Amino acid sequence: MYVIVVGVNTISRKLIEDLSKNHDLVVVEEDEEEAERIYSDSAATVVNGPPTRLSVLEDAGISKADVLVPTLSDDNQNLVVSMIGKKYGVPKVVTRVENPEYQEIYSILEVNTIEYTDIVYGEFISAIEHPSILKVANIGKGKEILEIIVDTGSRLEDLRVDEVQELDDFPAENVEFSAVLREDEVLRPRETLRLKEEDSLVVIIDPEIKGELHQILE
Repeated sequence: MYVIVVGVNTISRKLIEDLSKNHDLVVVEEDEEEAERIYSDSAATVVNGPPTRLSVLEDAGISKADVLVPTLSDDNQNLVVSMIGKKYGVPKVVTRVENPEYQEIYSILEVNTIEYTDIVYGEFISAIEHPSILKVANIGKGKEILEIIVDTGSRLEDLRVDEVQELDDFPAENVEFSAVLREDEVLRPRETLRLKEEDSLVVIIDPEIKGELHQILE
């Protein structure tokens, strides 16, 4: 598919990385340094210029786009870009929206929306419902770094890493053990090391298994 992503930010960077692997991707970004960074770091074509300017979107190939994705932080700009996309007959427009009041007009335009507040909400729910599993960072290739705290009574207490991997239903193929944090020490999760209460096990995972991981380790 021919995909245009408008705007580079924390939301769209991962999207750009993933889409550029399998699609003809063009990124529109107004900030010159950010545009150069995306050009260097991804396989995407980058158009530098104001995202709501018609000539910039035409340079990006909007007339032949299969999908248009406005991800700007300004709802008004996303709306303008979406309207231009619909005017040029882009079959699918998927836009970021922060203010729910814009939903009605997007519905009239037949534009798919992704609410930014929903993304943040998901992180809050995770922190509330899975307090022993802390998100440290997003990294490349759709992975997250998590810190799993060994609480009192945790199934992890006194287990070696290989024994953790052998727990029933543990998604071993989707979890990479990186380190064990013990007081002021950073320890390698070697086979002879047994986890203790208040240790933190640092892992790299696929985000979609976070809830599953909590159920297994609680």
